[in-house]
Amino acid sequence: MKKILLIKHGSLGDIITSTSVINDIKKHYIGDKIYILTSNKFKNFFYESNFFDKIIVDNREGVFKTIKLIKQILNLKIDLIIDLQNSKRTSLYSCIFRIFSKIKINGTGIFSTHRYIYDKINMPSVINGLSNQIEILGIKTLRKPHLNWLIKEKFDFNKINNKNFFLINPGCSKKNFRKKWPAENYAKICTYLISKNILPILIGTNEDKFEIEKIISLEKKVLNLFNKSPLSIIYQLSQKAIGAISNDTGPAHLIAASGCLIHLILSDFSDTKTVIPQGPNVSFIRKKEIKNILVKEVIEDLNNKFEI
Repeated sequence: MKKILLIKHGSLGDIITSTSVINDIKKHYIGDKIYILTSNKFKNFFYESNFFDKIIVDNREGVFKTIKLIKQILNLKIDLIIDLQNSKRTSLYSCIFRIFSKIKINGTGIFSTHRYIYDKINMPSVINGLSNQIEILGIKTLRKPHLNWLIKEKFDFNKINNKNFFLINPGCSKKNFRKKWPAENYAKICTYLISKNILPILIGTNEDKFEIEKIISLEKKVLNLFNKSPLSIIYQLSQKAIGAISNDTGPAHLIAASGCLIHLILSDFSDTKTVIPQGPNVSFIRKKEIKNILVKEVIEDLNNKFEI
């Protein structure tokens, strides 16, 4: 029985994308022990996925805690590490593992024993890059996020009363403020959808409070799921929604992975070839400054792509 350690910290979007290759790895190494090294933020996500025999938390703190962590991993007698993070930090981990053990390492770093070298000029999307990386190990890849397990709690669809509905995801992390389309523009989109007898459903967490409150102040005939839309609820809604509109943010990856038609509002700070969700159900409008994207342009796109 082999012991295999996956490394994945990342953002929510990256974590969702990684479920594709994690599922591929799980299927390939049936009967082997599979562990994951991740940040505490995503511990519950991976626990609920039931992918792993052990979850090791790495909050990427000081030197002494890092040394303790590396000792813990070495004591597990790991046979193979698959570095799905491929950061400078995990490259340092790989260097140390190569010095003090005979662990095989799959990754993009120079210390990998099974290294994937990608074209830095024409970089692959995240999901294609990770898939190419693990194919070096002889693993067959599906290149599609695996999230069917993500039904932690059932959504009461009676709240929607058999209406057609559209997901509105106006938030984004504070550090990515350049990726935020103005909340008042989202409010106008909501008003337009309502005029077409389509119920806008607002999703978001505490980080999105300002945007959500601004939208509601301008358009009250929405279904507000602020702080009532965990990932499992978003995924269920996405499977039945006629569409969604979103900034470049983690939940957009989840919505896209469900197969829901989604239209992204982007600035030049979003790389359309590598980072945003990929697929025939994903479309976008993009300008250098996101604030310069006009509401009428987005409405035109929605009419063309969603047949509203």
